[in-house]
Amino acid sequence: MSKQSILIVLLCLATLTAKAQLTDWQNISSKNFVTKIIHDENYVYVGTHGGGIIKIDKQSGEQTVLYRADGSMTDNTIVDMAIHDGALWVGTGYNGLAKITDGNIEKFDMRNAGFYSNQNICGIYFCSDGTMLVGGFSYLYQFDGKRITNSFDINILSPAAYVNSIKADSDGRIWVGCYDALNNATLCIYSSDGLVPIRHSYRNVNSLETDADGCLWMASEKGLVKFDGTDFTAYTPENSDLPEAILYDLKADDKGNLWMVSRHYLIKFDGTRFENYPYQSRSDVDFPISINIDGNDVYVGSRVQGLFRLTSEGLKSIPLKDSQLLDNSFTLFTGSLDRNGIFYGATLNGLQTYNIETGEATLIPMSQTAQTETDGEGNVWVRWHWFSTDTCLMEITPTATNVYRKSDFPFSEIDMNQMKFDHHNRLWLATTKGIYRRDGQTWTAYNKDNSDLLFNNVTCLAFDSNDRVWCGTSGGGIFLFDGSNWTQYTTKNSQLPSDYVGFVAVDNDDVLWLNCRDPRYPEYYGLEFGFGLTRFDGTRWNTYNTSNSPIPSNCLYEIKIDADNNKWLATAGYVGIASFNGTDWHAYNVDNSGIALNEVTRITIDSQRDLIWLTHDTGSGLSVARLNSHNTAVQSIAAPNAANTTIYDLSGRQIANPTKGIYIKQGKKFVKD
Repeated sequence: MSKQSILIVLLCLATLTAKAQLTDWQNISSKNFVTKIIHDENYVYVGTHGGGIIKIDKQSGEQTVLYRADGSMTDNTIVDMAIHDGALWVGTGYNGLAKITDGNIEKFDMRNAGFYSNQNICGIYFCSDGTMLVGGFSYLYQFDGKRITNSFDINILSPAAYVNSIKADSDGRIWVGCYDALNNATLCIYSSDGLVPIRHSYRNVNSLETDADGCLWMASEKGLVKFDGTDFTAYTPENSDLPEAILYDLKADDKGNLWMVSRHYLIKFDGTRFENYPYQSRSDVDFPISINIDGNDVYVGSRVQGLFRLTSEGLKSIPLKDSQLLDNSFTLFTGSLDRNGIFYGATLNGLQTYNIETGEATLIPMSQTAQTETDGEGNVWVRWHWFSTDTCLMEITPTATNVYRKSDFPFSEIDMNQMKFDHHNRLWLATTKGIYRRDGQTWTAYNKDNSDLLFNNVTCLAFDSNDRVWCGTSGGGIFLFDGSNWTQYTTKNSQLPSDYVGFVAVDNDDVLWLNCRDPRYPEYYGLEFGFGLTRFDGTRWNTYNTSNSPIPSNCLYEIKIDADNNKWLATAGYVGIASFNGTDWHAYNVDNSGIALNEVTRITIDSQRDLIWLTHDTGSGLSVARLNSHNTAVQSIAAPNAANTTIYDLSGRQIANPTKGIYIKQGKKFVKD
């Protein structure tokens, strides 16, 4: 076959690849938020928030990660774990109950088992008759191993109540400890007839344990509490040597000692005295929350620093495998790539970077930010809420970091909804008091007082190839600005589904795509709080919603357009993401892909590396997948440069020693025999 024939065949294959679905999923996360630790004869199991389960071989120390991307776990957020009859049972944060037996996984959720919610499955308890009790949001469930057979409401009046722990005492009574936002019914006794609340004054119960005598102990938010079958006895900092009142977890060892964790200590109680082992916190949000006793080994899990084991020198850190990030708690609308493909994301604890090629991560401590965005030169900009700090914007370039304070702006006391950069790399701010454009050092304001922009609360912006600006508003529909004139589209003069517009995007053919919100709840995100995906080509309006199309949700966080003009939708309501090419729909969720979590709040397209980045809410880190775009890889290669001898494959990856195939050098394809 000639070189030309090979080239034609491979280009045809590349064209077919454009229709392929996302592949090569990765879950990128921190494993330093340890929620639960258990053990059996051979392994220690470490459950994390957003990082899956790390299974540690006791003899060799070898670590194996069970997580969503490779199908070895159903959810990366672990709330509870228990081992029974050789099976590992896992209560997850967002995807129901899982049973793992010899590598096989069974998932029990709202659809196949009858849970009322898939979230916060906790308090796994095995009854003597072979059935189970399982806790969740608002309910305690009876579970026969396949389906829910009965359920009991914890507190019908509470806005947030869930089961924390289930334990039986020496008399066979089954106790249920709960968290309740209203501080009611936080301790109950279970029977087949239901739950009987037990009145006490020790606030929410975080963990239950029984000692060698069968007495019940509670780790509460007001100290360590003992119930001997008749009376409650509380140990607090006021009446004992207990160093802190709020206790998070509690375990008994085989010598009759109780072990517990508070904000700054691992604590041992022998029935008479408390012995304290300091925990060195890194921040206000860092403290130990989980504990496990395995013979003489005491393990502690923290919110920020991962796993520890108690040694003669105090608590010693045990590094956990594949912990790529330093913080999973990404905020809404964050996720950007600089010119080198390094990811920038704002978390609750700072600005985090991640280099997918080297695995290097950093976390720059700073107050909570609202958005990250990349400008036309590949610089990353960070936006703060106006009311949260004196710093409003930060520009990160290869050579400097430029900080802009409130005093640098020609306006005051606004709330920025979105920042965007147009094709001329001018900065635009959509705010509650109109639009502001920065061109060099010159600011221009557009609002209802000085222009035909009749609504000041501008929520979102998008730019077409003719430099026209599309502006979504909260209550005023959409405005089109051509540089001189403003045109307004509302529910009265067009087929716009609502005058509350949450997000707008312009595709490669200058077609406008947008998501309208429910006028009653314009700032809420959920399946029912939107009106689907609306298309406007300048003449015709079309709206795709859950009633007339396969779109999984009517409410969208974001719309992104890739090089092949596919529309990528971050959908609200824990239903995953979707793509739409104008004809065909594809959905990606935890049932059919390696996505870490169904709730995606930001989509970032990495054309140079042919990747799509998904930022997750609720501390679940990132998902990354191969985009399989036939246009992207070739277009992303730099323009020819005589000094540039770097060789790339057709996916845009650098190749040091190419074998047979087609490659790219100096912006041109060549065939390697």
